[in-house]
Amino acid sequence: MKLIEGMTLAHSWLMACEHLLAKPGWVDTTVVLHIKEPTRVRQQDKAVADTLDGFLIAHEQYNSHTVAETIFPGYEYVRRGLDGVYKDYPDEIFPRIKGHPQFRHWGTYAHRLLRRTDGDGREYNPLAELIKKMRQKNPVRASYEIGLGFGFELATYDDDEDRGSRLGGPCLSHLSFKLIDKKVHLTAMYRSHYYIQRAYGNLLGLARLQAFVADQVGVTAGPLVCHSTMAVLEHGKEWGWKKGEVEPLVAACRDKTRETTPSVDTHR
Repeated sequence: MKLIEGMTLAHSWLMACEHLLAKPGWVDTTVVLHIKEPTRVRQQDKAVADTLDGFLIAHEQYNSHTVAETIFPGYEYVRRGLDGVYKDYPDEIFPRIKGHPQFRHWGTYAHRLLRRTDGDGREYNPLAELIKKMRQKNPVRASYEIGLGFGFELATYDDDEDRGSRLGGPCLSHLSFKLIDKKVHLTAMYRSHYYIQRAYGNLLGLARLQAFVADQVGVTAGPLVCHSTMAVLEHGKEWGWKKGEVEPLVAACRDKTRETTPSVDTHR
């Protein structure tokens, strides 16, 4: 078990990669990232992200923004506002994603958060319902008891669809939002996490989702926690790069944190 406390997404991701490099087989269980300011992007953070994206693109993989969009359609939110998230993404964008050859295994998170069907066959929006509850001025006190305090839960694993698959399917299993001191906190649970191909993009998508919820509730974003029940620094033919390329990538990212000025900040 490893708890990693970092300031930003890139800072936390890089420390996790360095931790995994020291583990046998570059694998560890119960790796927990606690990111204090998930929406903050320092100059050196951008340099780390650009280095990783350059590596992924050179190996014909998706960049971090593309991975992030599978968790939350931030691009649609910027372009079209709330309708872009609640209507345009599920009605226009997702039908195109369904035709992708990897659709069964990846890319369905955002849709699962935005469109569900209840037991009576009625369609509803889980994310909108969650935000509606968080906006309530007088929430029922009993719902915050027995260790469940301040809890708002969204599940992404669907027993009906996913129970028959041994491999593939959603690695992001659960999202838990909390509203504490006018800040939205988010905890994400991953059943497995691949730190080169997916993890940074996953963190970016989660931070965008968290910022969206905070914006809709009228508060600010608090810390982001990401719990990987299995974390891997992956390599091999199935990934598209050799083991010998991983350590130089992590070292290059670390060098970027030394080359840039820590005091220059932006916000995502």
